[in-house]
Amino acid sequence: MQTTSRFRRALATLFVTLLILTGVSRAATPTNVVISQIYGAGGNSGALLNADYVELFNPTATTLTLNNYSLQYSSAGGTTISTVTTLPAAITLSPGQYYLVSANAGTNGAALPVTPDYPTGTATSNLALAAGSGKIALVSTTTKLASVCPATDPTIVDFVAYGTGTNCAYGTAAPLISTTLADIRTNPCVVLGNSSVEFVAGTPAPHNSASTPLACSATGPTPPVATGLATPAAINTGGSTLLTVQVTPGSIPTSTGITVSANLSTIGGSTTQPFFDDGTNGDATAGDNIFSYSTTATTAGTFSLPVTVTDTQARTASTTIALTATTPPAFVTIRTIQANKPSTYATQKVTTSGIVVGVKSNGFYIEAKDADTTPVTPEGILVYTGSTTLPSYVALGAEVQVAGTVNTYPTTSLTPGTEIDGPQTFSLLSTGNALPAAVTITAALDSPSGGIRQFAKYEGMRVAIASMTTTSGTDASLNETTETNTSNGRFYGVVTGVARPFREPGIAVTDTAIGTVPSTIPVWDSNPELIYVDSLATGGPAIDLTSNATVTGLSGVMDFSFGSPELILDQANRPTVTGLMTATPVPAQAATEFTVASFNMERFYNDVVDADNPGSTAVTVTTAAYQRRLAKASMAIRNVLNFPDIVGAQEIENINVLTDLANKISADAVAAGQTDPVYKPYTFLATDGTAINTAVLVKSTRVNTLNVEQFGLATTFTNSTGAQAVLNDRTPLVLHAGIKRAGGTDYPVTVIVVHQRSLINVDDPTSTGQTVRLKREAQAEYLASLIQTYQAAGEHVITVGDYNAFEFSDGFVDSLGVTKGDPVPAAQVLTAPKAGLASPTLVDLVTLLPAEQRQSYVESGSAQVLDHVVVTADLVPTETRLVYAHLDSDYPLVYQNDATRPERVSDHDPAVAYFVIPALQPAVTLSTPSLAFSTQMVTTMSSPMTVTLTNSGQAVLTVSGITISGAGFTQTNTCGTSVAVGGTCQISVLFAPAVGGTVTGAVSIATNAPGSPATVSLSGTGADFTFAATTTSVGVASGGTATFPLTFTSVSGFSGTITLACSGASAAGETCTAAPVTLDADGSATASVVVKTTSQVASKMSSPMGRRTDGGVQVAGFLLGGLGLLGFGGLLRLGSVRRYGRMLALLGVIAVAGFVTGCSSGTPVSTGGTPAGTQTLTVTATSGGVTHAVTLTLTVE
Repeated sequence: MQTTSRFRRALATLFVTLLILTGVSRAATPTNVVISQIYGAGGNSGALLNADYVELFNPTATTLTLNNYSLQYSSAGGTTISTVTTLPAAITLSPGQYYLVSANAGTNGAALPVTPDYPTGTATSNLALAAGSGKIALVSTTTKLASVCPATDPTIVDFVAYGTGTNCAYGTAAPLISTTLADIRTNPCVVLGNSSVEFVAGTPAPHNSASTPLACSATGPTPPVATGLATPAAINTGGSTLLTVQVTPGSIPTSTGITVSANLSTIGGSTTQPFFDDGTNGDATAGDNIFSYSTTATTAGTFSLPVTVTDTQARTASTTIALTATTPPAFVTIRTIQANKPSTYATQKVTTSGIVVGVKSNGFYIEAKDADTTPVTPEGILVYTGSTTLPSYVALGAEVQVAGTVNTYPTTSLTPGTEIDGPQTFSLLSTGNALPAAVTITAALDSPSGGIRQFAKYEGMRVAIASMTTTSGTDASLNETTETNTSNGRFYGVVTGVARPFREPGIAVTDTAIGTVPSTIPVWDSNPELIYVDSLATGGPAIDLTSNATVTGLSGVMDFSFGSPELILDQANRPTVTGLMTATPVPAQAATEFTVASFNMERFYNDVVDADNPGSTAVTVTTAAYQRRLAKASMAIRNVLNFPDIVGAQEIENINVLTDLANKISADAVAAGQTDPVYKPYTFLATDGTAINTAVLVKSTRVNTLNVEQFGLATTFTNSTGAQAVLNDRTPLVLHAGIKRAGGTDYPVTVIVVHQRSLINVDDPTSTGQTVRLKREAQAEYLASLIQTYQAAGEHVITVGDYNAFEFSDGFVDSLGVTKGDPVPAAQVLTAPKAGLASPTLVDLVTLLPAEQRQSYVESGSAQVLDHVVVTADLVPTETRLVYAHLDSDYPLVYQNDATRPERVSDHDPAVAYFVIPALQPAVTLSTPSLAFSTQMVTTMSSPMTVTLTNSGQAVLTVSGITISGAGFTQTNTCGTSVAVGGTCQISVLFAPAVGGTVTGAVSIATNAPGSPATVSLSGTGADFTFAATTTSVGVASGGTATFPLTFTSVSGFSGTITLACSGASAAGETCTAAPVTLDADGSATASVVVKTTSQVASKMSSPMGRRTDGGVQVAGFLLGGLGLLGFGGLLRLGSVRRYGRMLALLGVIAVAGFVTGCSSGTPVSTGGTPAGTQTLTVTATSGGVTHAVTLTLTVE
């Protein structure tokens, strides 16, 4: 038993010694304070620092207290402790906290960068370390260790041997240190038990307890990780592929000395093929931990190639690389593949070859080695690789064999590109080949009438253009939050000498989505002369330019990947650009003009979340972006548009944005010494989902706002499914305003701001497209009716905005035609238009411009007009000009990034219309346009009728004359020679018809007012009657009666009693009589004039004078005799002879005398009666003041 116990003790001692000598590590998770840095050359000649130090660190997650700890030092090969440095009695360290113990400072080197925690103040330290090699232990007591290599001493908290020649260590010693190097634990949070692994020699960087703590996690060491990849992963046998292994180094410590190898024996390679990270053997970038090897496969099959990764820390990783090798398809020349469009080889696998003439990120172009410079079919083709990494040998001038699948893209295009798609395999045939000669495209080849396939024969080939004139600015991609653009280097142009192309009426020939359209609908050629240019694709810098620039010396490859001709510029041969545009201010308005502008300001958002359209999504841009946009917009309105009087704006987020813009313009104007326009902002929220609205800025120094209204917010239309949908997402805004005129009233105008539905999806053949077309038609009808309301009321209407339509029909909807009131016939457009909604027809002012000036937008290189000024016809004579301020559509998008220039604040060019302000003029307003008098008896005067003349204009009305026409009309007036503004005068008219019937006339008022003379039409009716004798000549015997029948007729409604008077019946015994006649308004009457005559008697007696008495004397004698007898007889019957004797005697005498006279004889004579002869009688008919007469002839026999 005793022998056994000694043996066990000896075995234990041997085991411990082996542990120390072999460096078996201790636990990896520390539970106490560790030594994290050692510096031993402090104060020595050449030392960086003037004192040695030992840095301690708490790697645990708990606070540790060091009670009566010490640092104990021994030389590298020493067997005893030479120095014990007693630390303060209690040191408390939080998790991740450092503690710095320093030696006394020497004379050389800088002071420690941080203050030691020990010693402090005037205290001294006995810490002294060797400059290069030694051993240091952190001990939990102040008692000197009994052994220099105390592997089992429980009081040792940490132990570090450093440098060379050490006789013990944890594992192996830490690196040698020096005057410039300290040993630094690479990860003080982890203890591995091997000082050579845990420490590195580096520049001294001590920490003290005040330094930022280092947080430790529970993560331990990790091995390397590897991922393998073959590019391409599918090849033909004999084809090459690049094998790569991406290694993520292990941690704690970080992997060093990484090596990668693979077993490639299954594809004909080595079983231990090394991979490289030094830029050779296909490796792209040295030192990026991507290990590469380019190889070929000699056998066909599907392989999983095993890969092994090792590091110096003896850690390993493994992965596999998937690779498929197949037997290549049959060889077909490029010109055979391209012989037909689309290619008859589409979807077939082929092998072909050619010279690499262009390389871009997603593929490369090869052209036949024997390419023809006057090809009938293309001699080149695109090898489309997508995201697959290209073999390094795919470079200009390399002859490459490619196997893959032929396809066409885009499939819906009439001119799709032909390409070889993956999976592909590549083989390098030769290098350093001269590139095929470029085909020169001249102006003659770039024909506007050449059709969309005129460049297809050059597909995939090198082409050159001596000089190009650009038709667009360079495109870019936008970060809308920051409103910054990154150029993509693409722009459009035509060969110099070819006219700039414009959009034309009808549906584009390349618009195939809608399908077959009726032959009656116009189709335009899509401007086949346009060539798209990509300056960035092959790796060269982006070319940022404007429209109308001249680009010389272009060369590259003709591509059809976008379905139209595109020149991919060579990377090395960069063209020269001259003649860039800058914004030109529009003409300043004259004092006698006013201006109205339309400005689509393209998604003008602010930098705060505020009130927007309900349910909409507005972009909240950065403050820098917003301020830049405000600055650019201010410059545009002030310096390019010259402060329009009214600005109709579109795509404004809300009133806050518009107010900020108005304030910015004012502030900038004042700062620049310009007159503050004091714009007043007006807008309304609507329903557009992107929170863009119509708005108006009114220059209050020149314009008075009467009111601003929103229309159509709740209006709906019937969509393609029969449901009701919102019509006006961006509602029309109507401004009633007055243009100020000095010394007079404002000139009234009505301005309507619109933003119609876009053309997006108008060609969609589904119900979506049908709804778009119906909506565009319904919007045009609504707007036309709205304008007509104001036009019918005599208002001067100016409609501005982004109509999202051309000045002609696009073949889908004739938006402008419907709005103006004169659309094309229904057979010429897919959506039947409604005509005649505006009458008179409205005028789109752009149609008055020359064709080459009709541009507010550029779409795919074609200039076009989307922004219009449409006016009522009365304004056309006053319009002096329409100017499009070209400051947006022709410029590269990157100009939006520049706050110092106005260009590219939007994508639309503003339009500015100029109108003459009508001079202050008088105007005549009459209380009535006509006077109609009641029926008036002829020759009589009517009561007066009065017209009031009002000067409703803005200047004094000069009256140069008032005249009247029409029989029977007379006038008097109080107008004098002038009438003040707002003043009135009266014109009094009397009517006295001279004849019966209707009478017309007019009062004509000659003035200095427009439209002079003003007239008042007159009408009246003279009431009269006519009468006539049926017989005008009558003969009658003496003593007879003559009757003359009369006929009376009413003229113009005469009615009344007519009295008759007869004159001229003056013969003896003759009388003429006629009774009054009553005549109705619509009738006639008869009457008679009766003339009575007296008979004449013949006698023989002679008168006492010896003359024959006439018949009248004889009659008187007989009468006298008879009377005497009657009297005598009466007295006798009375029996009074005596009483009346004398009377009886007298009567007797009278009777005798009478009979004697009557019966006397002698010469015969006529006595009494109407004499014979012809008489002229006049009958006068009178009613009121109307008198008519007729002459009658009476013959008495």
